[in-house]
Amino acid sequence: MTIEHELIKGVDKLVPRPDIALEVMGLANQSDCNITALSTTINQDPSLMANMLRMANSAYFGHMKEINSVRDIIVRLGLDSVKMIAITSASAGLLKSPQEAYNLEPGALWRHSHATALLAAIIGRFAKIGETASLFSAALLHDIGKIILNRHLQIETMNRGGIQEYPTLVALENALLHTDHAKVGKALLQKWGLPESITEPVGAHHNLDECKGLPSGIVYLANHLTESIGIHGDDSESSFFLLKEEYESAADLPDIPGFHEHMDVIITQFYEQFNGAATLDFN
Repeated sequence: MTIEHELIKGVDKLVPRPDIALEVMGLANQSDCNITALSTTINQDPSLMANMLRMANSAYFGHMKEINSVRDIIVRLGLDSVKMIAITSASAGLLKSPQEAYNLEPGALWRHSHATALLAAIIGRFAKIGETASLFSAALLHDIGKIILNRHLQIETMNRGGIQEYPTLVALENALLHTDHAKVGKALLQKWGLPESITEPVGAHHNLDECKGLPSGIVYLANHLTESIGIHGDDSESSFFLLKEEYESAADLPDIPGFHEHMDVIITQFYEQFNGAATLDFN
């Protein structure tokens, strides 16, 4: 058994599997998706349903005419949006907890993860990726391994008399735990039965050499940019220039089709969506 699989044994008590959201994504992926069956599945989880309606009516979707039912979400926003809304609504609670070993206060992991997902989806559209829901989901869940490793990293750090100097967070994790949050996150999502289109970008988001396809490169780039500058909903103007500056000065970033020539539009759309979704309060 690998270290990663050892760490995720019995993990459902720590990170409960979002069963209804995963079932929603599976149903929505079917070529002959049944809208009634999909609506019924979502309605089985009142909290998920409420969160999905709240998100569907937010500024993120452009202040459309009010959406009052799950069926409205499916018919008016489309199946790709349904998958994105479902996984976002189900993941918010998991990602909002503080991760002390990583110096992340309550909500910090969620803000970074959500920002990375929004940016990745926009970059994906300009790169002409046909289906953005998997890309969005991978970017949203890319740091879920930190939830698994948080306690283990705390214990190892205390046992060694405090945090030691390492060039990167991943180097620290590997030195103390012999694995890292990207590998553990990938193993967890595989355990949950998510497809390679989601698990592979999660596993590669800190290792450019492992980014074998365009989705992995996009998640790597989106994570690098949001992580490098920090994301704050009330400071989008200065962050706009920092994000451009970081991309133009950084070395060894993946070359994503359409990103450089459309960077201004991508960044503008990103901050519009990020600030539009910033007021959402998921249960």
